[in-house]
Amino acid sequence: MKRTRVVLVDDTEDVRGVLTALMAYDGRFEIVGEAANGRDGVSMAGDMQPDLVLLDLAMPVMDGLTALPLIRTAAAGAKVVVLSAFGNDESVQAALGRGAAAFVIKGGRLLDTLIPVLEEVLGLEEPAAGTGTV
Repeated sequence: MKRTRVVLVDDTEDVRGVLTALMAYDGRFEIVGEAANGRDGVSMAGDMQPDLVLLDLAMPVMDGLTALPLIRTAAAGAKVVVLSAFGNDESVQAALGRGAAAFVIKGGRLLDTLIPVLEEVLGLEEPAAGTGTV
């Protein structure tokens, strides 16, 4: 099975760790790069040409809203899904207006919220039972 190549862009190492574990558990995703700020995220996306970028909004050096259109240019084939602890209408509309494929609120059960959004955005089928690794 071809796995979806993912770049994670989030300034919190623990969040990147949780997302990496979630992607590995699912089995349909391969983390090909990580960045801790928007500027490095743009560079990583350009270098790795992923299928998907998971992008935080609030980061140092360059925030996600600034990085979003630059990532879409650097990795034109990638879908960008914004992850943020701040889900006010203004943030959601700004992200979608700059080309995000979806907006997911961090917190709660990411397994229950993020994976279905990624399935829809990427057109993925549900995985066969037991295909992920822990």
